[in-house]
Parts: sequence; C-alpha cells; structure tokens
Amino acid sequence: MLNRTIQPTVNPIEHIDMVQAEKRMLSNGIPVHFVNAGTQDVVKIDFVFEAGTWFQTTNLVASLCNSMLEEGSTNYSASEIAEKFDFYGAYIQLVVDQNQGFVNVVSLVKHLPAVLEVMEDLIKRSVFPEHELEVLIAKNKQKFLLENEKVRTLCQKKFTQVMFGDAHPYAINNTIEDFDRISREDLLLFYQSFYHSGNCHIIAAGKIDEQVINLLDERFGGIDWLQKTAIMPEYQILSASEKRHHVEKSNGIQSAIRVGKFWVPKTHPDYHALSVLVTILGGYFGSRLMTNIREEKGYTYGIGSFVLPLKKASYMVISTEVGNEYLEPTLTEIALEMKRLQTEPVSENEMETVKSYLLGEFLRDFDGPFALAGSFKAINDFGLDYSFYDQYLKVLRNITSAELLQLAQQYLNPKDFYTVVAGSK
Repeated sequence: MLNRTIQPTVNPIEHIDMVQAEKRMLSNGIPVHFVNAGTQDVVKIDFVFEAGTWFQTTNLVASLCNSMLEEGSTNYSASEIAEKFDFYGAYIQLVVDQNQGFVNVVSLVKHLPAVLEVMEDLIKRSVFPEHELEVLIAKNKQKFLLENEKVRTLCQKKFTQVMFGDAHPYAINNTIEDFDRISREDLLLFYQSFYHSGNCHIIAAGKIDEQVINLLDERFGGIDWLQKTAIMPEYQILSASEKRHHVEKSNGIQSAIRVGKFWVPKTHPDYHALSVLVTILGGYFGSRLMTNIREEKGYTYGIGSFVLPLKKASYMVISTEVGNEYLEPTLTEIALEMKRLQTEPVSENEMETVKSYLLGEFLRDFDGPFALAGSFKAINDFGLDYSFYDQYLKVLRNITSAELLQLAQQYLNPKDFYTVVAGSK
C-alpha cells in the first residue's frame, strides 16, 4: 500500500530531451525549419517574412498589407478564401510585429493539399481590392479611436516614443490622420518588396513528413516569386533626456504607469540570471510588486514586470494601472522594491519558489509540437541554438541570492528608469 504520510522525493531536472527542429531547403532556397512531433494528424505552418514595421516608410503600411492578404487574390475573392478555410476546418492567422510579418495556418494533414493551394494564391498573388481595403481601413480607424480612449494605450505609445524617439520604427506613433493617407498603391509596393521567397522562411510543426515537405516545395519552391533579400535599414535611437513624462487624459479615474529601461539582449551572459531577478520583482502572481502593491496596499488589480527582447533593442518594463489617488504611492513602492532587491538578499524559500515556478513555465514552453516550434523561433530569431536553453537550466539550478543582489545593484537603479504616466493630473 502507498504510504501517503511520506512526502514523495523531489528530483531536480538536470536536462530536457526536447524534440529539436530540423532544417530543409526548398528548391528556390527557402529554409524550412520543422518540428515533427505530436500524436494528432494536424500541422501548423508559419510563413515568416521580414516585413514588420521596421521596413515601412509610411505608418500602418506593414499591418494593413499583412491584413489584406486574405481579402482577395487572383483566383479567390475574400469570401471564397474564408469559405475554403471554413470548409476544410483550417485556421489562418495574419500578424505583424516590429520586425516580421506572419502568415500562419493550422490544418489537418489530409486537407493540407487543398489548404496550401489557397495559401499559395493569397501569398503570391494577392490583389488588394479597393472595396475590401476601404472596409478594413474604416474598421481599423474605429478600433484606433476606441483604443486611444484607454490610458494603457496612451501610456504604451508614449513610453515607446520616450525610449526610442518619435521617428524610430520601434516607437508607436500612429495617428488617426495616417488612415486617410494610405493608398492601395502603398500596400502593393510594400507587398511586392517584402512578400517574396527571397525574404521568407518557414516554420512547421506537427505531423511533418516527406509528403508535407514535398507539398511545400511544390507550392512555394518555385522561382515565380523569387527576389533578392530585403536589406534591413538602420535607425538611430534618440531617447528622451527627461526621465519622467505625463500624457493627459482628462476625466480619467485611473492612471496607467510604465516604468522601464533598456535591457541586455538574449545573447548577453547576464540574460538568464536577470530573467530570475525580473520574475522575483514582478514576473508572477507571488512577486514582490504583486505582494506589496496589490495584496498589501490594494492600489491595483495587477502589476507586473517583463522583458521585451527585440532584434535591434531590448527593454524591461513594469506595467500597471491604478486609481489617480494611488499614483505617487505606487511609484514610491516600485522604487522601494527595487531598492530592497539591491540591499536585502533574497531568502532561500523565495528562491526555491521562483525557481520552481520558472521551471514549470520552462516545461510548458516545450509541451506539444506547436510550443516546440515557438521555442525554436525564440532562439532562431536571435541567431541562437538550443544550448541557450541548456544554459538557462544551468543558471536556474545554480543561481544564488548573492548573485541576484549584485545584479540588482547593477541593473535596478531606480534613477536609470524612465517613468511614463497616462491619466488625469
């Protein structure tokens, strides 16, 4: 009989034998990284283009160009594209971030030939119909107006402008007037310049076999959409000289707060250890900021700290929303929690709690084929390999409170942080 009065032995995880991505090349040179894993007959294919906001010369062009890909192609109207995906039970997702544009599809393996036929047409032969563009612009304009009534949106926009400078592509500086300046010709030019095989790589996950690779090569391995790889332009970061900024939102009952600074890139030797430090500060529900400012003070429903690693820059930010009367006390407590980490060693109990939490999150990042593909992308974008994760586990097992104290003294000086507030004065 199992003796339930005896606690089970806890065995530390030394290494994870994760399924690693393999690489193949299509006939025209497009790299295909794929994770062959999972038990379900389903695949997810991500077509990744170097076509993010970094490459646009006019606001909104990158996002609207990406969104218009499913609004009509040479052989299919927008409604026919939607009906095809619905009929085959497939799901398409169009996304743009600061550096890349994504055309992602999830499909059953048995329907992949028909699904990729449609995908080929909308990726290679999108036509950007005028009526659909007008509808999309009107819809996005309304969404823009609604979002810009929220203090968190105003705060995030200002924060990126303060950090990078108004003209930098990592700064969010869209205006309502930008929607009226967009033309179909702008989108076509961007599409022709960046959505082609010379600017594309593919990440696939699920039941990936030779049949899937051959289908991709048949549809996307030709020279009919071959062009030279786009050259990534360079931009200078022009951060604000003042450390504190305010965005007025009259009659608001809450204020949004962003406190942040530039951070080390993923390739930096301190990156893993700092991820532990940021988690202790505000990276999970039991963090210092949550315990103090939410649980003890009741100033907010939630507060957190996180790192956003980008290709050309990284930053760490603390984010929350509070009642206007709690604005200054909250900023005071944020600075005090940074100071505590600089002066007081983290207890052994807290260290073990955070390590266990981060290990659980780490395991979740490799749970299933789609998660495995996402974890591959997280290193591939920065020119890293799987040793990045081995090193993370090593740091997580061995980091000490003394090391965290030294890192906090080096990286968590409150005077180095920018503070942006959006709300009513």
